[in-house]
Amino acid sequence: MKRTWALIIAGMLYLGVGWILSAIGPSLPGLAAQVGKDITELGAVFTAFSLGGVLASIGVGAAIGRWGMRPVIATGAALMGSGMLLAGLSPLLIGLLAGTFMAGFGYGGMLAGGNLLIARLYHGAAGALNALNLFFSVGSIGGPMLVALMIAMFDRPQAAIWLGALLMIGLVWPAIRLQEPTQAPAAQMAGAPRWLAAVMFGLLMFTYIGTEIGIGGWIALILERGAGLESSLAALSTSLFWGMLTGGRFAAAFWGDRLGPLRMLLLCVIGLGIGGALLVLGTAQTTLALTAVAIMGLACGPIFPTTMLMITHAAGRSGAALSVALTIGTGGGLFLPALFGLLIGWFGPPVGALLVVIDATLMVAMLAVARHGMARPPAVAKSPA
Repeated sequence: MKRTWALIIAGMLYLGVGWILSAIGPSLPGLAAQVGKDITELGAVFTAFSLGGVLASIGVGAAIGRWGMRPVIATGAALMGSGMLLAGLSPLLIGLLAGTFMAGFGYGGMLAGGNLLIARLYHGAAGALNALNLFFSVGSIGGPMLVALMIAMFDRPQAAIWLGALLMIGLVWPAIRLQEPTQAPAAQMAGAPRWLAAVMFGLLMFTYIGTEIGIGGWIALILERGAGLESSLAALSTSLFWGMLTGGRFAAAFWGDRLGPLRMLLLCVIGLGIGGALLVLGTAQTTLALTAVAIMGLACGPIFPTTMLMITHAAGRSGAALSVALTIGTGGGLFLPALFGLLIGWFGPPVGALLVVIDATLMVAMLAVARHGMARPPAVAKSPA
């Protein structure tokens, strides 16, 4: 199978992931009514999803080493699709949480397997990984739009999650047909691990994933309570965030290799902080709030795929370093999205937006330490174990 087809198949899986994850936030009112809970109590949904991802990440390096990337990706797709179908249909909170946990476990496998597959096939090119995650962004635009359509047609926003889950299940067979890379890994992914850099990039991913899920999951509620938008319009405005995020990844697919991954990360994290600051100042002003959402989305675009690329470089040939970094990284969704919801419920939308600024500041510091770690010789940075 040519690597272009592998990129398309993996990309369609990522499109389904983006569709489902972006639909969860605008669907929270419907899910809350479905299980008989207040919407601000459903931050546990993000925690359950991320917990599944963390547990998958613990063993994903060993699983890929033993069985290869293809089974890990296909199994992840099956688990995520069936888990989200359970979550979208369950009338009980325990069923909702169990389904999102299962989906998160599957997502953890696809996250590592898909990115590593494309990184190996394209010799670690930042543009290829941004192209892969561009599919995720396209799905993320469609998710909130479909939620708005489901609200208008059936008053059942979670129907968008059902459709996304069926898409993921339908992609299991093409995922099984993916082929493993036959060429040797690029030099930067075959050397000794740089543990300091791997851990710091894992922490950066921890903060970023929690922030992205928090923005995508709660921005509709922020705009409803802060700017007074109707629920259907707030759901559509979520598409603005994902649309600009798509634009950022589209640009990075062409310019990422020229700019360099570390410089791109720094510029994007600073842009995210600026967007968060504007949202703090303009939460109650529709125009300024939407401008802030657009800036945050554009800045977020390249951060995840570029951080994934740097994790593969820092981990080198070490499956243990890869698993440690990904376990740390996926843990961000355990706490930060729920914290967004609590802050919004307790103190109002501006305090929830302030968390974006704090997270961006922390990411700048982490990037500085990670850059220092990448400059150290692998023999010095290697784990004492």
